[in-house]
Amino acid sequence: MVATAAAAVVERWQLALPLGKCSSCHRAFTCYPPGFYPRRQYQLDVVADVVAGIALGSEPVTHIAAAATASSTSARRWTAWVAALTHAGELVTAAAQVDASVATVALPPPRTARHPRAAAVLAALEALGAALVRVGVVAVERTGLGRVLGWQHRRHGDIYGVVGGPASFSSAMASGGRPSTP
Repeated sequence: MVATAAAAVVERWQLALPLGKCSSCHRAFTCYPPGFYPRRQYQLDVVADVVAGIALGSEPVTHIAAAATASSTSARRWTAWVAALTHAGELVTAAAQVDASVATVALPPPRTARHPRAAAVLAALEALGAALVRVGVVAVERTGLGRVLGWQHRRHGDIYGVVGGPASFSSAMASGGRPSTP
């Protein structure tokens, strides 16, 4: 089962995903259809919507999670994961390097956000995701989290898991040779 968001409505799809194996290193992998982030039942746009609701909203976590058919435990785990991905300032710097018209990002002040670090990282991911689109990067995702991590996966083979941290494809399988580090 995969949950994806189109126009902020969560849909659950049952997909049969084929398996493959690298002929060079014999590492097994799952073949995901275009636009799906590996190892995620809930796709990145759904996670971004839930984390934004928790970080900036006033509704209880259980209500926000239930709207996405997720558990409150998953919603809390996603919030901590987004907050720990990177520093918002590093994302803003990257956005300014990608598109010089990005000077600063208005990050929410700590007193207005329930989870200020997660809110700041989401805001900075939105800026970087928008900058990538402005310079011609094709993105099927609609949120900054989805655009940035989706692009890193498609371009470099990088995968950022909630539990295991960063992972990469076999260097023989990555586009253009060896995948770069985040």
